[in-house]
Amino acid sequence: MNIIWISIFFISIIYGAFTGRISNVSNAILNVPKESVSLLITLVSSACFWNGIMNILTDVGFIRWMSKKIRPLFTLIMPKFKDELALDYVSTNIVSNMLGLGYGATPSGLKAIKRMQELNEGDKKEATNEMVTFLVLNTAGVTIIPTTVISIRSALGSNNPSDMIFLPIIATFFSCLAGLISDYYFRRKEND
Repeated sequence: MNIIWISIFFISIIYGAFTGRISNVSNAILNVPKESVSLLITLVSSACFWNGIMNILTDVGFIRWMSKKIRPLFTLIMPKFKDELALDYVSTNIVSNMLGLGYGATPSGLKAIKRMQELNEGDKKEATNEMVTFLVLNTAGVTIIPTTVISIRSALGSNNPSDMIFLPIIATFFSCLAGLISDYYFRRKEND
């Protein structure tokens, strides 16, 4: 990968020199650190803000309420999985991801996997079907509020950073559906 980045760097300099745009290349090189720090500050402040919102939602019971509302979905997707503590962790993780709070979802996701591993009666080096399904939901789950995308669009000067909010909802819905169908297909194929 390093070779690719170094190649792009040198090709840009050579192209800039041959086309008389070397000043544009040098300006771009000098502006990248400033723009990177600006973007980093925006993302970190967004993460702090949304983690605060996550804590408020947790304190007022909204996360627990939403977790209970989506719990029947897990009995449909993972019918053999009955552990209440693990289901609490899974539900909290999925709800956090749905609200676009991926950084707030990480602790509950790690606790869910740890609890699932404790319940794993088979080979401890292999993931259970429920672990795989949870990872599919965690990775390709539906996002209702894409906070990171909105933050990046805002940092890059978008006039209305949230005007595209329906596109991520549609995209994540279909990615989640494709992931769950693939998970179901491969699980059935493995059992045959």
